[in-house]
Amino acid sequence: MTTLTKPYLSTVLVFVLFSGCVSIEKDYPDKRYFVLDLARNTPAQSRNGSGVLQIASAAVSPRYADRNFIYRRSDTRFESDFYNQFLVAPAALITEEVRRELASVGIFQFVVGSASPLRPTHTLETRVNILYGDFRDLAAPQAVIEMEFFLTQATFPNSGIVFHKAYQRIVPVQERTPEALVRGWNQALEAILRSLVTDIKAINLQAKSP
Repeated sequence: MTTLTKPYLSTVLVFVLFSGCVSIEKDYPDKRYFVLDLARNTPAQSRNGSGVLQIASAAVSPRYADRNFIYRRSDTRFESDFYNQFLVAPAALITEEVRRELASVGIFQFVVGSASPLRPTHTLETRVNILYGDFRDLAAPQAVIEMEFFLTQATFPNSGIVFHKAYQRIVPVQERTPEALVRGWNQALEAILRSLVTDIKAINLQAKSP
């Protein structure tokens, strides 16, 4: 029987190890990242309003505050998707879309974020109570969002809450894919913000301003 020398054995082992590394294939999916981004095809309206609206950072329920997508599988079971995520925390994405929408409709002269040095006359607080994909019925998936808004006025004598309302939108999703779910969330968020703008216009803020 031929006896293999230690140097020869080492060379064979190194070759086998490197050959094995080259042939290894990933058996797990890549992470994918998404954003909420509403299409605005109409030009921004002129700013006929007055005052400064501050958009406070949205508060998302701890159930849905993570970047991972959340799916509802049954009445009691929810699932977190590690491989499909929001690019940043959903609170930041929603805050930006609320600010952009209110800035485009001209109710207030200025619409700013919480870091702005401008002194606000009004503040809009947003709570996101629900944000998930409803997959309880696999034949009819849905994108679900529920949001609650508090509009406060900081200036005397009308200081305090001048508007409060909760909105829920459920949008059918054509496919059980992350892309289709995000499109559904965008549609739901767009519908909620349109209703919010209509309701704020109806309360006649100009009459409430000092």
